[in-house]
Amino acid sequence: MYKFLVRNGQLLAFGVGILFTVIFLGSVLGGLDSFNSLAEEEQSTTGIFDFGLVAAIALAILCVIALVLFGIYHIVTDLKSARQGLIGAGALLVLFFIARAAAPADTGDNIQKLMQEFSVSDAASQNISGGIAFTLILMGFAAVAFIFSEIRNFFK
Repeated sequence: MYKFLVRNGQLLAFGVGILFTVIFLGSVLGGLDSFNSLAEEEQSTTGIFDFGLVAAIALAILCVIALVLFGIYHIVTDLKSARQGLIGAGALLVLFFIARAAAPADTGDNIQKLMQEFSVSDAASQNISGGIAFTLILMGFAAVAFIFSEIRNFFK
């Protein structure tokens, strides 16, 4: 299956995309006159665009599933070369949980009002704060790595 997808994967994806596009355009163009004859308030109740939306969502879900399954397959079949990636992913997870644990639970009055207005729990707020801190930490690492690599390249 892998060799087939390597050889024909792009052609297959392009063909499926064209097929869904033709089906979508056929359904839209076939019902366009009745859609245009509806009042503007009633146009949102029609299902003329449903196939395109459902197809796009289904293809996105299919891609995520394929990404996860192929990733797991390659990790299981070649664990030795996947070790570095797994260690890196583990280090990122540890760094995220450290940032999440260090996220402040105490927030100002404005934040408390917004949390109540949008029904954000304390745990979700801590995840958001931890995610922001994690992103800033990774941006700092990226900046340091960029500067270090430029200095190293200058002296090479």
